[in-house]
Amino acid sequence: MQEAVPMFGQKATFGKRQHSFAELKEMMRPTPDADGVTRVFSKELWDDPKVGPMLRELGFNPDDPRNISKTAEDYIAMFAAAKKRLEERAAAFNRDMTNRYGYCNAVPFLVIDHTIWDGEHGAFLYASLNLIGFDDWNVLMLAGDERTKELCGIAGHPGTVPAVSKAVHEFVVAWKERYERALEAYGVTAAGGQGRGISREQYEMEKDELRQEIIDKVGWMKPRIINELLRIQG
Repeated sequence: MQEAVPMFGQKATFGKRQHSFAELKEMMRPTPDADGVTRVFSKELWDDPKVGPMLRELGFNPDDPRNISKTAEDYIAMFAAAKKRLEERAAAFNRDMTNRYGYCNAVPFLVIDHTIWDGEHGAFLYASLNLIGFDDWNVLMLAGDERTKELCGIAGHPGTVPAVSKAVHEFVVAWKERYERALEAYGVTAAGGQGRGISREQYEMEKDELRQEIIDKVGWMKPRIINELLRIQG
């Protein structure tokens, strides 16, 4: 898990010997502890006279959420639950619009689409910032057929929009770089190094601000996407 020990190769000192992040990774155990929980740093490491104190100095503990490893199955279950919630919201939207206009077949449109979530930057959004693409902040309801478009007055679903996908990809790359700079700056402080160090509180604040900025940016894009679709579709 990327955030568990944010040192980015910096040296952390315990006693007279220094351990690098690479060495600490060798101590990580992918198997569950005795209580069935898989931790980035196992409970045994917290009893180590050198490693344990260092981890505590960084502000972690064995049951810190950042020390609990999510498995592939965890993420699959999380995405499945989010998708189910989206399907339920879409069904409720269609029922409400049908009551108003007599018919509605609207389908979800993801502003940050599957090409991002399934690509190299997807894990940054869902693992580092806890953002899920099926949640409301990232979803527009658009007409799934011409009848819905005409009766309900909503833009037609275009499938994918290359221009939007390209713009979003550029935003995500910039957001990821900003996040990694904050994480590295925190790592400098945590490892006792020199340079632009920030505290854990500052790091968490920067991460929260970035998360909200992403949500706000997508919210800003939504009406502009709708207006452009309505313009193109006539």
